[in-house]
Amino acid sequence: MTLTQVYLQGKRLLTEAEVDSSAFDAMCIFKFCFGIDRQGLILHGNDAADERKSARFFELIHQRATSRPLQYILGAWEFMGVEFKVGEGVLIPRDDTEALVSKVLSLIEDVKKPKILDLCAGPGTIAITLAKFRVDASVFAVELSEVALRYLQANINLNAVENVTPLRFDVLLDADKFNFNEFDIIVSNPPYIATSELKSLQKEVLSEPQMALDGGSDGLMFYRAIAENWVKFLCRGGYLCVEVGLGQALAVADMFKAVGLDSIEVIRDLNGIDRVVTTKKL
Repeated sequence: MTLTQVYLQGKRLLTEAEVDSSAFDAMCIFKFCFGIDRQGLILHGNDAADERKSARFFELIHQRATSRPLQYILGAWEFMGVEFKVGEGVLIPRDDTEALVSKVLSLIEDVKKPKILDLCAGPGTIAITLAKFRVDASVFAVELSEVALRYLQANINLNAVENVTPLRFDVLLDADKFNFNEFDIIVSNPPYIATSELKSLQKEVLSEPQMALDGGSDGLMFYRAIAENWVKFLCRGGYLCVEVGLGQALAVADMFKAVGLDSIEVIRDLNGIDRVVTTKKL
């Protein structure tokens, strides 16, 4: 088979499996296996495909066709120009989170040597991206999952960010054990799917760890904990910024108001969905 034939067959298999963006996914897997991008395929499409690489390509196409996330298949994913290692056991970086990171960067634009706390850090998507954009920042990344912590450390090494400190704490239970304070920003993209809604999620989303998705009976469990137990670690004038799920912004804003926070702002993502809630400690 030629390279073009291999790619087209892989694309067809994904289309038949009703995979969204079958052409994009097939090309990503093709590049991963053959080291050839779309332009290279145009130039060399009539060349004979290596049999070993072809076998690997179709093996991974089969995995994608059976709903294994593309990011897990590739083992890495890019977020805001920063590469992250990902795999089973960690939340996949998503474009939705760009709204949160961009807002945080704007809030600390004039803050010298900002001190940042990232709660529910996962593989470090937020913490490491902020550290890359603000090399003068001190970023503390809190995560409970041992698997996610391993990816977090691997991504710290991958991106050579010496200004990120990984810490193992339970956001729901361990605030009293936390010995740091006076943060300029607390940021979080916590689990926010209501427990009863988990089973209705897409199969590939359910491939991600439940502890990174499950926000309790109403999806708001972690916001409640952050508002009640973690705001005390903010400095006066510091900001709390969180990503929220569909329809949660007003409820989360009310929680923040109830603990005396001020200057509530709700920010939409690129799809026009209320995605970020920010507030300030007076």
